[in-house]
Amino acid sequence: MKIAVLTEDQATQDLAYPIAVNIWEAGSQLTPTSGTVTIKDPDGTAIVTAAAMTLSVKTLTYSLAAASTATLWENAIIEVDYIVSTVHYLATFLFDVVIYPLTCTVIDTDLKAYAPQIADDIWSTQTSYDTQIQEAFKLIKRAIKNKGKRPSLIIDGSQVRELIILKTFEMICFDFAKDPADIWFARYEKYKTAYEEAFASLNIKYDEDESGNITTEEVNALGQINLQR
Repeated sequence: MKIAVLTEDQATQDLAYPIAVNIWEAGSQLTPTSGTVTIKDPDGTAIVTAAAMTLSVKTLTYSLAAASTATLWENAIIEVDYIVSTVHYLATFLFDVVIYPLTCTVIDTDLKAYAPQIADDIWSTQTSYDTQIQEAFKLIKRAIKNKGKRPSLIIDGSQVRELIILKTFEMICFDFAKDPADIWFARYEKYKTAYEEAFASLNIKYDEDESGNITTEEVNALGQINLQR
């Protein structure tokens, strides 16, 4: 089964949006023959139709011009028609146009500062835990969306830094665990509980009116938005 992955689902307002799509099958990245992209606003009106994408190494890329990102959008549409071994495939993605994209504020060094022993346990195929950090970040953005909030309206990414660290450790420990009785499974349960408690009690400064800043009036009116489960 072929899986198309959009590397970034947030475009910054008034800046060109670099669209990049990778194609995977059975854990290996494939090299598509070619691809075209159609981009629609949230109402379904096409702003780019069947534009040719560039093949860079194994990645299909297209740059959406800054003139097309002037409006703040939620759930705009990207349709990628790509060819692998003469067969056409269609992948559809959603993206937002935002003032400030929420960015990951955690790096591999942070994990090792938090738990130095983790450096000795890394898989032989990896030199860092950056892949797990980025996956944890994606899961947290999805969890925030599932609570009816937009990650991009959390202007300060440091507000979710602890969540990223805890979720990353949860994922790593679960992967290392071989048996419910071993130490890694116990660690997994510890980090899973810590993450769930941190998420349930998370209070965030949230740019509800999309002004680009947290105004005094906004804080007074909304307080800190609590993402309670």
